Amino acid sequence: MIRQLPVVLVCALAWPLSADGQQRVALTRPDGEFAEPFTQVSGVRELPGGRVLVSDLRDKIVQLVDFATGAARPVGREGQGPEEYLMPAGLYPLPDGGALLQDFGNRRFLTIGPDGKIGKAISPPQPPAPTEGAARGGGLLIGALIDARASDGRGNLYFQGMALPGGPNAGPVDSIPIMRWDRAKSVDTVAWLPVTDAMRPQVARSGNTMSVRIGGNRAWAQQVQWGVAADGRIALVEPEPYRVTWIQGRRRTSGPAVATSPIKVTEADKKEYRDQMARTRPIMMAFGGPGGRTATPPPPIAASQDDPEWPEIKPVFSGRQAVLVSPEGEVWVERLRKAGDPTPLYDVFDGAGRLARQVSLRPQSRVVGFGPGTVYVARSDEDDLQYLGRYRRP
Repeated sequence: MIRQLPVVLVCALAWPLSADGQQRVALTRPDGEFAEPFTQVSGVRELPGGRVLVSDLRDKIVQLVDFATGAARPVGREGQGPEEYLMPAGLYPLPDGGALLQDFGNRRFLTIGPDGKIGKAISPPQPPAPTEGAARGGGLLIGALIDARASDGRGNLYFQGMALPGGPNAGPVDSIPIMRWDRAKSVDTVAWLPVTDAMRPQVARSGNTMSVRIGGNRAWAQQVQWGVAADGRIALVEPEPYRVTWIQGRRRTSGPAVATSPIKVTEADKKEYRDQMARTRPIMMAFGGPGGRTATPPPPIAASQDDPEWPEIKPVFSGRQAVLVSPEGEVWVERLRKAGDPTPLYDVFDGAGRLARQVSLRPQSRVVGFGPGTVYVARSDEDDLQYLGRYRRP
């Protein structure tokens, strides 16, 4: 059934300078905001003509939203058959104007055409053995091609390896690969990331089954994050010094370091973090069993009842969702803020790694995707319901 929903059609941009003289743009009102809420926006892809695919991981639904008319219709349905998904996650652009939907539950990807119709399913291959990684500490790559992180203009998908030891007697991994899959058969390694303690997942084993919990017991884990431009260049966002480094083949180009003001962690910061974690569900993945899937429930990983390890100073950014790359190759980095600061702030870097401007959002908002000249923002209300807005990109 197609639902007709009202759409707000207003637009406002402000262009003041920040305290350090950096141009700051305030996105205050969207061109349009979809009236029906989502529970957890996990993917956004603008199709030709302006309609938008939106995946909701918690409600297990994909919708095709028309901001011009307020219409929305479901795309596919929950299940394990053709045109079905169990855990719809990211939506990644394809060269034909369509998208690839990542389905965690069925461990596959579904193609969606520019018309919003689901096509064939694609299963990722096993990643190659970590030949160069052996000299860097080895590393088990099982399940590494399940969780896509980005795509480029050719529709190649990019993944990050897991910091898992290569065997029971192997030492800790000191680096992990960024891998590229061309969706035909080829998987290659395009870059390496140094491993920090915050990147080491928690693991539980039971027979042939292994459960992995991503994220340790550290508040605001500080680590390198990355994204991919349409031309295949990789943008590494480094926390210390705070800068963007572009990688293309063997060439690395670093932008200038950006000075930041340290934010000391206070009791108010700790309370905000605890409250946020209380509303967050951990990502659980299980490998093993027949065909690589679990035949029985995976072994549990006990949740820590203690406070996390608190840093003295907040890092500049934290988490994979803090870094996004626009179709034109600009890197958006969400900054961490002091407790009580309601205004989300993004640093926007250009293709040379230079800080071009800052963009602020309305309270309780985050950037979830881009279109040609547009940026999509999910705004949460007091009930944690999310409303998708479309803005003209500054």
